[in-house]
Amino acid sequence: MSPEVALLYELWDKLKSHLPKKDRVELAEEIVRTFDEHLDISEVENELHSFDSMMKAAIVSHLELGYEDEDDEEDDWEY
Repeated sequence: MSPEVALLYELWDKLKSHLPKKDRVELAEEIVRTFDEHLDISEVENELHSFDSMMKAAIVSHLELGYEDEDDEEDDWEY
């Protein structure tokens, strides 16, 4: 695990228990966005299994993991 991804994991692990459950996903998304803007979290996909469901959802949503761009799909079709 890269130091950046380890920091993301540790920060989330310490913060989540102090937050109301209804606010956790929103804060997780903000944290992922901030980490992505300032640090290299390119290895986070490899460590996705280490995170809880709320942080996984935030990571998948922010990095658009598992989703293909519709324009790319159209390029694969022959007319």
